[in-house]
Amino acid sequence: MSNLHPKSKLNPIIFITAMVVLLGLNYSDFSFKHFLPGIALVIGMLLTALQDDPAISHQSKLWSSKVLSYAIIFLGFGFNLTNILKAGAAGIGYTVISIGGTLILGLLLGKLLGNKGKISTLISSGTAICGGSAIAAIAPVIRANHEETAVAMGAIFLLNAVGLILFPILGHHLGLTQIQFGLLSALAIHDTSSVVGSCLAYGQQALLEGTTIKLVRALWIIPVSLIIALIYSRQNHAEAGHGKTKKPWFILWFILASLVVTVFPALQGIGKHLKEFGESLFIIALFLIGYNVSFASIKAVGAKVLIQAVTLWVTVSILVIIALKTGLLG
Repeated sequence: MSNLHPKSKLNPIIFITAMVVLLGLNYSDFSFKHFLPGIALVIGMLLTALQDDPAISHQSKLWSSKVLSYAIIFLGFGFNLTNILKAGAAGIGYTVISIGGTLILGLLLGKLLGNKGKISTLISSGTAICGGSAIAAIAPVIRANHEETAVAMGAIFLLNAVGLILFPILGHHLGLTQIQFGLLSALAIHDTSSVVGSCLAYGQQALLEGTTIKLVRALWIIPVSLIIALIYSRQNHAEAGHGKTKKPWFILWFILASLVVTVFPALQGIGKHLKEFGESLFIIALFLIGYNVSFASIKAVGAKVLIQAVTLWVTVSILVIIALKTGLLG
């Protein structure tokens, strides 16, 4: 049935202006900067709901995955591997257990709820490692479509916002020390930026602990992406007679970027700016993804995915709190 009130084509100037505004906010002292990735996703969806242009949609589809991969590469310049590995060496045991346990629990929950494998993998990986960055790294590896990526991102960003506000209140109510709260935030809040925001509200010691542990966990993007790529490649080979999984070459460039600032400490200042550029690319990629997703498609696949994300997040948070209060952590 034809639409009686077809949407007008989007003026390219509006599209470009939206991207410029998002970039400007990322480089500003915007009060709600922690929520900017989610805002970018929603703005893209709103634009396509109000005004759609097939030509812009086609180009944004082509560029979204590329920009997402470039974003991950540039984010690598923010990692000094030596410092992070030294800081995380003592906690390597519970890091492995928590990441592995979260991935397994998340995939089991997804299977129980009947969620598709790809979106379940994205939710589980985002919760286990570092939220949107992990989803951004793994989505192209498993060839997740725009709807799957957007729903997973949306669920993670929503929980980030809740955690950012709720965790400092919860920490004070439970009487957590600075170190304990840093651990809770790093292990239970998805994105690094939200961990920073939450810990900053709790205290400087919490900020140092939370940021360090979260950066250690973020490095697990590398092995987890490679393992998932191998698993999906074998599955595709078994089902279709040949592998269709995209090789995660951008992960190798991510490692190279990290090595550059590790081997040449004098470049860490430049590396910081390159990391900020990567964050900007990440925001633009989410805007492009949002422009290719309709609210109807989100509604069609979103309910069970949100249940999976919330259940997994609450379960992980409770387990971490129990471990902290019983002395297993902290």
